[in-house]
Amino acid sequence: MILLMHKTGIEDTQVLRLRQQTGQEVVVCHRKDVTPEDLERADVIITHQLTVEHLAQAARLSWVHVLSAGIDHLPLSALAERGLVLTNSSGIHAIPMAEQILGMMLMFTRRLHTDLRSQLRHEWLRGREGLGELYGQTLTIVGAGRIGQEVARKAKAFDMRVIGVKRRVEPLSWFDEVVASARLDDVLPESDFVLLLLPLTEDTHHLIGARQLEKMKSSAILLNFGRGDVVDESALIRALAKGHIAGAALDVFHTEPLPPDSPLWDLDNVLISPHKSGISNRYYQRALDCFLRNFRARQAGRPMPNRVDIARGY
Repeated sequence: MILLMHKTGIEDTQVLRLRQQTGQEVVVCHRKDVTPEDLERADVIITHQLTVEHLAQAARLSWVHVLSAGIDHLPLSALAERGLVLTNSSGIHAIPMAEQILGMMLMFTRRLHTDLRSQLRHEWLRGREGLGELYGQTLTIVGAGRIGQEVARKAKAFDMRVIGVKRRVEPLSWFDEVVASARLDDVLPESDFVLLLLPLTEDTHHLIGARQLEKMKSSAILLNFGRGDVVDESALIRALAKGHIAGAALDVFHTEPLPPDSPLWDLDNVLISPHKSGISNRYYQRALDCFLRNFRARQAGRPMPNRVDIARGY
């Protein structure tokens, strides 16, 4: 039995398609309303959230598919202890995230956020200071996976130079250059935009701190759309306040929701979105399509494309 432990936003037609294409019984419930009986019968759980208590009741469980890319909110030790298969929905966020990332970059180059503030004050300000273009600028994407590759594809339409930073160096379409993670500090000084698309692991925690921010251009923009703690938030606030970098576009934070007293709210050179860049009206359609691809691979004895290495955390 497949237990779909998430109800909000999923349409009946999508559940029907899940039943038809798997040939399995599919039980749908809200996480708060799940019964011990449903958990006991579940061979597969599809969910956003999962607790140790859920796992303790799911004796038949062999596979968990999470409706997000990140897995750091899951009880990973308990999953590993049980030897359970874990897959995520990595890849489904590429289109909406890429559109939001390019949108925020355009806001900075065309100063659209300042125009919006002027509109709210009924002010007609035609200042030319700071107006620029994406054309010819260098975008460095740290974490050149599926989302990064979609951003790169769209960035090339603006005639940008794109550098990728990843663990394994390989040629990638739409990238002018790909360098190893160890060379991040080398490419920061030549980057006009630095985009972070990394999971949170021991290696990526505070990857961007005071030293890295000092290496960036004073005209550079930092964009974090991976995990909040990839950036040392205190160091970022100091760098923004002192003008060491020109601005930041942030979708993720150390604490979420972002506390009302965070200095980030009041900095004129910061754009904030509440961890929603991957959301669109096609989210659950794509998430269930992703599950089905992994289901078919498993049935055929092929490697599951979204299987997570629990030890590595991604």
